[in-house]
Amino acid sequence: MISSVRMQKEQKKRSRRVPVIGFLAARFDEAYQYAVWNGAVEEAKSLGVSLVFFGGQRISSPIGYEAMDNIAFDLAKRCDIQGLIVMSNVIGTYISNEEQADFLHHFHDMELVTIGVGFEGIDSVCVDASGGMNSIVEHLVRIHGRKRFLFLAGPKGHIESDERKAEFLQSLSCLLPEAKPAIIHGDFTEDDACARVNEFLDAGGVVDAIVAANDQMAFGALASLSTHGLSVPADVSLTGFDDTEDSRFSDPPLTTVRQPVATLGRVAMRHMAAKLGFVPKEPSVCLPVSCIIRESCGCQYSSNHEETKGRAGAVYMGGGEEKLPAETEEECRHFASQRILVEKRAAILGEIEASLISSFSMEDILKEIACSARELGISSCWLSLFDSSDSPPVWSRLFLAADNKAVRILAPQGMCFRTAELVPGGLPEKWNSYVCEPLCFGNDRLGYLICTADSTDRRMYSALRDQVSSAIKGAMLMTAERNKEKDLERSVYLRTLELSTTNSRLVDEMERRKSLERELLDISNTIMGDIGRDIHDNLCQDIAVLGIMAAVLEGKLSRLGLSAEAGEAAAIARRSGETAAKAKDMARGLYPAEVEAKGIVSAIESLVASATVRERKEPHIRLEVTKGFSVRDSRKALQLYRIVQEALSNAVKYSKASEIKVGLYADRENITVEVADNGIGIPRNAKEEGGLGFHILRYRASVIGGELRVRSSSGEGTTVTCRVAR
Repeated sequence: MISSVRMQKEQKKRSRRVPVIGFLAARFDEAYQYAVWNGAVEEAKSLGVSLVFFGGQRISSPIGYEAMDNIAFDLAKRCDIQGLIVMSNVIGTYISNEEQADFLHHFHDMELVTIGVGFEGIDSVCVDASGGMNSIVEHLVRIHGRKRFLFLAGPKGHIESDERKAEFLQSLSCLLPEAKPAIIHGDFTEDDACARVNEFLDAGGVVDAIVAANDQMAFGALASLSTHGLSVPADVSLTGFDDTEDSRFSDPPLTTVRQPVATLGRVAMRHMAAKLGFVPKEPSVCLPVSCIIRESCGCQYSSNHEETKGRAGAVYMGGGEEKLPAETEEECRHFASQRILVEKRAAILGEIEASLISSFSMEDILKEIACSARELGISSCWLSLFDSSDSPPVWSRLFLAADNKAVRILAPQGMCFRTAELVPGGLPEKWNSYVCEPLCFGNDRLGYLICTADSTDRRMYSALRDQVSSAIKGAMLMTAERNKEKDLERSVYLRTLELSTTNSRLVDEMERRKSLERELLDISNTIMGDIGRDIHDNLCQDIAVLGIMAAVLEGKLSRLGLSAEAGEAAAIARRSGETAAKAKDMARGLYPAEVEAKGIVSAIESLVASATVRERKEPHIRLEVTKGFSVRDSRKALQLYRIVQEALSNAVKYSKASEIKVGLYADRENITVEVADNGIGIPRNAKEEGGLGFHILRYRASVIGGELRVRSSSGEGTTVTCRVAR
């Protein structure tokens, strides 16, 4: 008997000209999932079907930010889609097949196709990975003579990981019966693999070959080996599994087992189309894998001649021919495009962060989101917030609808609609692929952001989602505060005869306002810190890797006699170094790590040194520190550092001074920081009108209970002083 819910969906299916299919996975920015998605998108386009990516998380993950309530699952279940393709091998990392089957039962009222793991009664598309690990092990043992192996596996109980581990152990026992390989279980991510290999090596582990169950863990092992001074492949052979796009451009290029990832997506899409009656049903197949030999195992590699070892054991090699000019140009274009994407990503994140600091207005934030989406190459986007805390929420409110022609902002009330529609009236038929990213802040479920899936940078969707979530939460806090102020004013007006009670309530509300303002400033500092760490830990590393890869390419081009192309590669390497240096300065400004690690004195010394190097000639900047100066309260230290940072920056940019003094003074009762210059002073109209900079400085001082003074006169310079109790 068909349920009423399913009957309603069948009616909407018939009324809509373009069918909508959901695609449920964990991360849009992960290379393997993105490649499968792209295959499904290509097939959906040829079939005239729309596809929506629902960015969920791994079910029952022990990782905090993944373990929170999953909005994507609720959205996928409630929205009006004709079917759902589920990457069960990704979202089911931490649960058994039985538990995942129970999870999939929640979607019993729609058509299902799973990828990677099969379930009874559900169509599935799987890969026959047998022979892949055997080829890898045989190659490492017979060609490179490796004997001490480490296998990086996924979580225990994960079906794909267990199959790969079993084949690895069986192959190794046949080739090297005396071998005793080390086995490390992780969570398939690069960071986790790096940490676990670090622990293994720090404990005295010795290996000459590392075999990973996927490419991401291989990249993590590569980073760990590098920090321990071990070379790949000279000291350790390294292999992966999947053959994602990143494996070709890693340094060295990664030997791996190739899964037909795009074909997985295409076949899954055709299975779904057959279930919905769009195409004839096709027989189920298990797609084969092949072994791709590159440099990380110790072989010589040319990108236009990859060695491929199939399940039958045949080997096809390139024969040592020189790399074609077309391949060289392709790699140059790839490096250049990656550098541009990295710089663009940093710029967009910086713009969003700047708008968050300068305004907590919902209207301003929505305008910035629309502008940022356009710059990212996203044709259209919609931002909706849940209208209630119900799980799953039945109603939502649309606050932003933007495309290349128009931006529609519906703040402050928004347009109420049923969440099942995703956007009011359903998704437009103009585009055939969308990304639906949930918006969360801590444990708060805010809503979701839907974008057309036409940006060239897959990593920007999650970055944009995180920035939007923080910005929206800040705007909601400010709106709540403003609403409280309005309610308070009405209450004071209506209760003038109850002066004592009203005054008490007013004091309470003002205290709560200060608390909220401090929370907003903390959110701003947290976001600045997160962006600074992201730039330092990820962006700088990415740029450095691009520089190294460009330098390697320059050497290869020089040896091939391609001097012009070598010069271009060298230019890329130099520009990468310059960009990395700028990014580090940016990161240092956003996230003063030394304040926590070494104390405020050391951090300000670095700040003064950096400003001195940057200016080179004038002004001369000197630092005076009272003996025994220290700030134990980390909150005070950070605010004082920000005050010095802003005042010094203003003095360097606008004072035209020949000398600037930064002073750190202390006595028994007070701590004082001071920035003084002998420049032109602050113009009278600027002092009368004030500025955002001085308002922020005064507010930072007030947050820590301090007092800010600004003394300035024409020809005698400017002195900014902040004094706070110890």
